Amino acid sequence: MKYEDLMSHVGKFGIFQKLIAAAMCLNYFAIGLVLMYNVFILYTPPHQCKLGLTENLTTSNATEIPRNEIYESNGTATENPLRSGECYSYGVSGAYNYTQQACTSGWMYDTVEGVTSITTEFDLVCTQAWIKPFIQSIQLGGVMAGSILGGILSDKYGRRRTLLFHGALLIASIFLLGNMPSIEAIEVFSFILGFASSTTTATSVVILHENIPPKSIAFFGFLQMSFSSLGYAFMSLFDFLVPNWRHLMTGTGIITSVVLLPSLFVPETVRWSLENENEKETLKLLETIAKVNCVNTEEKSVKLTLRQADDRKITPDCESAQPLQIKTKIKEGTLDLFKLPFLRRRFIILGISWFSVGLVYFAFGFNTDNLGVSRHLGACLAALMDIPSNIIGFLLVRTIGKRKAFITLSSMAGVFFLLTPGLRKVNVWVGMVSAMLGKLFASGIISLMIVTTPDFFPTSLRNQAFGACFSIGRLGGMLSPFVIYLGK
Repeated sequence: MKYEDLMSHVGKFGIFQKLIAAAMCLNYFAIGLVLMYNVFILYTPPHQCKLGLTENLTTSNATEIPRNEIYESNGTATENPLRSGECYSYGVSGAYNYTQQACTSGWMYDTVEGVTSITTEFDLVCTQAWIKPFIQSIQLGGVMAGSILGGILSDKYGRRRTLLFHGALLIASIFLLGNMPSIEAIEVFSFILGFASSTTTATSVVILHENIPPKSIAFFGFLQMSFSSLGYAFMSLFDFLVPNWRHLMTGTGIITSVVLLPSLFVPETVRWSLENENEKETLKLLETIAKVNCVNTEEKSVKLTLRQADDRKITPDCESAQPLQIKTKIKEGTLDLFKLPFLRRRFIILGISWFSVGLVYFAFGFNTDNLGVSRHLGACLAALMDIPSNIIGFLLVRTIGKRKAFITLSSMAGVFFLLTPGLRKVNVWVGMVSAMLGKLFASGIISLMIVTTPDFFPTSLRNQAFGACFSIGRLGGMLSPFVIYLGK
């Protein structure tokens, strides 16, 4: 008996499955909130050295140096005969004798009143500027670790337990990150936040795949990604309304708590329960699904169905090489992806694809401050580009297939990203349009990869394969902040 035949007795795609899909979409909205949060809390505004008046300056030699009028003394703006740069100040110690000195008095940031970030609070500029990409990389390092361990934890302890535990860890880490007193503590909780968000992401994808019929997975997968984009777009608006980074994280924690609340009512998946020989739990799940779907079935009938499934063969999906029996516990690890040639070939190709797309996607996301427009507008447009990209990706998959869709999206993204630097020299807005089109197609690739990667592997390896590919993509993302840093 096939798994789909078993589910047909309690409703294959009824109210129950749709409620699960809605809860997983809300989870992705929460993930969207923290996907690029570093863009906002690590914002680096225009800045220059904070200067003090120097002695031995005469009118004659001071006039040789451009004057700077942002010097502050006891709250009073005073004209300063020093020239201030981002990392150095220049003074005169005698006639035409210019001296360069480091910013010993700190920095002044050109921001609207009330705007703060980790960069402005801890002066992560000049010799300390490397800490900013390091924090971004640490967060993505946590994401990579979560994508590896998340699949293992999910397979061992169940989808529901893993989702609830890491959802709670995600909420706690958001609150704690916004209250940390030092850079070291911020780095630690950035890693934890990345780890929790990654595990929540991977588990949500698997729960969706194990509850939704194969024909509907692509649609709901792209819908899930669109909710993530809405979360990212909302974060840009929220940062505009709450410019203090500590208050921003507190507010984000509250919103995340509300959005993840429906996950409390998500039960374990029937697939996992079957594979772990939990007959009582499986029976209870089937009865619950039948009740929610308003399917009239007696307990005796459900037990008979389960007994038939127990005695006969259950095939979780048509791609399994061997039929899976309930009483046969599969113990396979990530290394099994390399044992069969066709699985090894799929994993290598997908790994290269995930790495490339991860590098490009996050490099663009972390660089929205440099698009030549308002940082909030740039971030919001970049987020909203993901929604039409999901629609395009879905339509391409339905019309030309997954392989040709991937080739098309990759080619178009590469062309527009290559054109962007040259077009920016002609006109800032034309360059931004080109960059956004590149982001549109790159986001379509991400959505396509997330939706289709689990389908390339058997059920017993699906979670671990997705987690491994996801972690490779985040490895590319970890390098992206330093690519931007080197570019500067």
